[in-house]
Amino acid sequence: MIEPRALIAQVANTAPWLFAPRESEEREAPAGALQWLEILRAGEPKPGDRVGYFALCLAAHFASAATYVPTDVDTKIRRALWREAVGPDELARMRALALGLARWDMGEVSARIVFVPEVGAVSGHDGERLSVLCGGLVASLEAGDADGARELEDAIDAELAREAGAFDRVARARGSEIDLLRLAAVLTHNAGDVMQGLAGAAETPAGAAALARFGDLGGKRFERYGGAFGRAAALYRELLASEGHRNYPLREPRVLRTNRALLLPIAPFLDGWGESVARLPGLSDADRAEIVAALVEGCRKIPGQIGYTRALAGFDRAYPRGLEAPELAQHQPASVKRALRDSDLRQKLAVKRESFEPSYAKRARAIVERRLTATPR
Repeated sequence: MIEPRALIAQVANTAPWLFAPRESEEREAPAGALQWLEILRAGEPKPGDRVGYFALCLAAHFASAATYVPTDVDTKIRRALWREAVGPDELARMRALALGLARWDMGEVSARIVFVPEVGAVSGHDGERLSVLCGGLVASLEAGDADGARELEDAIDAELAREAGAFDRVARARGSEIDLLRLAAVLTHNAGDVMQGLAGAAETPAGAAALARFGDLGGKRFERYGGAFGRAAALYRELLASEGHRNYPLREPRVLRTNRALLLPIAPFLDGWGESVARLPGLSDADRAEIVAALVEGCRKIPGQIGYTRALAGFDRAYPRGLEAPELAQHQPASVKRALRDSDLRQKLAVKRESFEPSYAKRARAIVERRLTATPR
């Protein structure tokens, strides 16, 4: 168990702007949208309040999941705390919290959101929510709570259908292939979160049925949800798998945690983010040099990734004297200076965004068309 005070401190460490004074947007937020922030600001729950601690873990994970240093409470909100619930009342209160996650607004804490017309926002936070709902489903089945299990199962089904509908809508819209690729990354990771939440489900017949219905959506039986998760997985495997989503190399520069504007979008489409790093007011030369060094190190450590290179390309175009500006070089180790002069890297940086993104879009369209003809609808 992570002590509540330590958990709140971890969130403050990775997203300090959340604890700064807020203004009118707090009053304008829809009901329940900022409940996660209210929970964090309320501080420690009372000793022995398991539901209060569950709520705090949900809020901490929600607030940090798309930051550079997420809190490590995944297994607690997916399994451990569900299984520690005492009696049907406690389980019902946890279930209400889990179902209420759909109202929480992730706009303050994530840049990895795809807005789809007539569907709304789709993001990795939806996968985090799905994993919690799945954990609650397994716990409800184990407790023999058929009504509670059915409520959670309906919510899981509705969210997966919503995400599949978003993917299909964007797939039909020519010219939206970059958003389609972003959605492919989101849906593939979210399907993985579902599997994490369903861990242990196969131990009972009802759990095994839930696993058969929702498990491994991108791996087999593509007819589920119209095949959208299978098509998303195909795009992800062929074009995005090397990007990852944990971004360990970017945990070192603490300056990246100081401003919501520095949250990382969905890779590899990071040209705009690199431009923002180059232009954001308030960053010192040393700050920018440290971020560049971390990106260079990421290029070295993660074979095949493209996103960090694109971030460097965006920075190179936007910064007045580029990546090798003297005011940056004075803060960089010799290894980074050598890497920035490497001919292979310079060749990659020379590819303009106007060429890079259309090339990915063309490849994505070809993969989708191939999958559409191969996947039952």
